[in-house]
Amino acid sequence: MGIAVAAIALGGFETGRHSVDAAALAETNASKPSDPTPGPSPRDSPTAAIELNSVTLRDIATVPFSELYDVLKSASREQLLAWARDLEQMPRGPRQRAAVSAYFKSLVQVDHRAAIEAVLNAKNLVARDAAIDGMMKAAPESIWADLAEMTAKMLYPLRGFAQDNLVANWSRVDPGAASRFVEKHPSRLDITFYEPGRMVSLLNNWGEIDPSAAKTWIEEDASRQTADAFRAFLTSWGRVDRAAAIDYAVVNQLRPNFESATNELVYEFVRSAKEDASRLIVSLTPEAAKAALKHVADITNPREFNPNIDRPPNYQRPPEEVARWMVTLPVDLWEESIGRVARGWLNENADSAKAWFAQLPPEIRDRAVVGICREAESHLAGTDDVIRLAFSISDKSVRDRALLAFARSFGADNTDATKEIGGLPISEAEKAYLRRLMTENANGR
Repeated sequence: MGIAVAAIALGGFETGRHSVDAAALAETNASKPSDPTPGPSPRDSPTAAIELNSVTLRDIATVPFSELYDVLKSASREQLLAWARDLEQMPRGPRQRAAVSAYFKSLVQVDHRAAIEAVLNAKNLVARDAAIDGMMKAAPESIWADLAEMTAKMLYPLRGFAQDNLVANWSRVDPGAASRFVEKHPSRLDITFYEPGRMVSLLNNWGEIDPSAAKTWIEEDASRQTADAFRAFLTSWGRVDRAAAIDYAVVNQLRPNFESATNELVYEFVRSAKEDASRLIVSLTPEAAKAALKHVADITNPREFNPNIDRPPNYQRPPEEVARWMVTLPVDLWEESIGRVARGWLNENADSAKAWFAQLPPEIRDRAVVGICREAESHLAGTDDVIRLAFSISDKSVRDRALLAFARSFGADNTDATKEIGGLPISEAEKAYLRRLMTENANGR
């Protein structure tokens, strides 16, 4: 390092450039007699290079902002761009990312046009991502529109999340201005299930800040009425005015692309206001209500919940909590969804789940048991508890329906299923009963 520092001190940032200590330069100029003929300012000189307090450019992350600001302010546009290119040439890794981010955090506040030019000309996409990240963290709100236009002009736009992150931050402060950018650049080619689009980033905030303006904006252009846009708008609106969001959902529930918005609003209320979730469910058509409850069950089921999607803290609620809420609704709405929720509870805490089943009213209990039998899987823990619950159903037709649903978990082949039944912790009479049901069902009786 000592050799490297000495070399840099002698040679500058790269061949052809030289370094001068800022303080020494100021003292030297002060000691000279004034020259009546003004020379070019340091900012006008393409060869101006000022040493960063004996720290190389590549160690820029350690330089205090106040000192770095003075250095960048004194440099020419050409020098600023040359330093950006020099940082691009660093070996990839944490040190490069830190240096690039620190440089652009300062540069965007000194000369944001130079920072934008450097990003648009960048060849190293890893360094470009670090530069954009630094700019987004430090840029004043007054230049967010310029940064947004920059992201729309970049080559290889499939890189990174910067464009939508900017819209997300911008829409918290000035959703109207952000919406005009989205109108001009409505979508990206790299939207995935894991990444929000520009309209989603905008509406996630706008629906909460000014739902009336957001609703007008989304309603006035059919191209904005996507499933993701409706979902972002409705759920953000529901955070500030649940009653109005419920009314809008009920009125628009049959609209194209609207189902996922209703489903997500129901789940948001399950998390925060179950009485409003119930009010919305019973206000929907039976088909829409069943779809919403299936959505709730899918999220509650750990095997179907995707942890890679960015979610708020405690987004996934415990199956015990969800099951207790579901059975307060009309049975016909939840009987197709309760099984996967109750199954999750049984796997997590069998004693608690069985005690809950035991205290349910008979009709509700029997329908819930049918649901859990439908979701049964023979290779999972808790199979013994499920079959015992099924045999405890008092209504014969309901019991047979539950047992057949359970038997299907062993597979479609009756021979394999019969072998599996032999190992169940039930009496021989119960095993015979189950085999007879399967045979009758196979024969169409």
